[in-house]
Amino acid sequence: MLRFFISIFLSLCALGSQAQTQTAKAEKPGWLGQAKAWVSEKFNQEDASDWLKRIGPALRKQNYQGTLVMVAEGRIETMAVFHAFENDRERERIVALSGPPREVIRDNKVVVSTNSKEGSVGYEAGASDRWNPTQKFAQAYNLDGYEAKLANTERIANFETQVVEIRALDKWRYGYRLWLEKTSGFPMRIDLLDENGATLEKMAFTDLQLGKLPKESDLAFPKNKDFHRIQSMAAKSQVDPGWRVKAPPAGFELRAARSSGDGVHLLYSDGLAFVSVYIERAPQQQKGQSAMQRGAVNVFAQWNSGRRITVIGKVPAMTVAQFGQVTAPTK
Repeated sequence: MLRFFISIFLSLCALGSQAQTQTAKAEKPGWLGQAKAWVSEKFNQEDASDWLKRIGPALRKQNYQGTLVMVAEGRIETMAVFHAFENDRERERIVALSGPPREVIRDNKVVVSTNSKEGSVGYEAGASDRWNPTQKFAQAYNLDGYEAKLANTERIANFETQVVEIRALDKWRYGYRLWLEKTSGFPMRIDLLDENGATLEKMAFTDLQLGKLPKESDLAFPKNKDFHRIQSMAAKSQVDPGWRVKAPPAGFELRAARSSGDGVHLLYSDGLAFVSVYIERAPQQQKGQSAMQRGAVNVFAQWNSGRRITVIGKVPAMTVAQFGQVTAPTK
C-alpha cells in the first residue's frame, strides 16, 4: 500500500515539473533528489524488515544440521549444530568440536548444559528468552536505537545470501551485520560490530544441510548423567528484588530478575543487547571501582556502602559504567 502511494507521489512530481518555469526547473533537481532519496530509504527499510521477520521461522520451523564457527578475541571455536522441528516440538543440540568437551541440549524449553568441569546443569528457558537471541532480530527494525538497511548479496557456504545491516544509532550499543539465505531467511553468518563498525565477533556456518532431519541419537539428552537444576530468571512482573537501575540508557528495560540469598541479578535488554547487573554484599569499608574488557564483553564493578555492583554485557564500556553508577535500592 505504501509503495502505491509513493508511485503516485513521484508521478505527480514528474507532471508538475513539466508545468514549471525555467527558473523553477533549475531549482527542482535538489528537491526531487531529496524526494527520491526519501522514497529509496523507505523502500530499503521495508525490505530490510521483511528479511528480518523471516529469521525466527527459519530458525525454529526447519530441520537442519551443520558446522558453526565462532571467531572472537582471536580464538576460533567450532560447533556441530543439530535442529529438529516436528509436531510443534523443537529440539536442538550444540556440541563443541574444539576446546574442552561441552554441549547444550534443548527439548522445547527444557535445557541441559554439560561440560567437563561443572558436570550437567538443567534449567528452563523462560522469561529472559535468551536461548535463541537471533530471533530478536525480527523486531530490530522497530527498536529504539537501531535502524536496519539492506546491503549487498554474497555467497556463504555455497548459499546465496542477502546482507542486512542493523546499525546502532548511538554509542550505547553495538550493531550487527547479517547474511540471510535467500530462499528461507536462515542466518548463515552474523557479525557483531563495535561503535566504529569494526567486527568484534562473528559466527558463520561453514556447512549447512537445510531440510535434513537429524538422527535421534544426535538430539537425545545424555544418558545416565545426573544434573542439578538451577533457578530460572523470573519476569519482572513476577518478582521485585528491591533494586533497580534508576536511569538506564535509552531503550533498555528490565526484562527479568532473580534473588538468591543476599544477592540479586537484574537482566536488562533493549531487544537485542543484554546487560546483567549483579548486586552482592561486600565489606562496609571497601570503596572503589574497576573496569575490564574481553573481546566484545565489557565489565564494570563498583564497591560502596557494603555492596558490590557488577555489570556485564556485550555492549560498549560506557554502557556498563552507566548501569553500574545508577543502580540503587528501590526503598
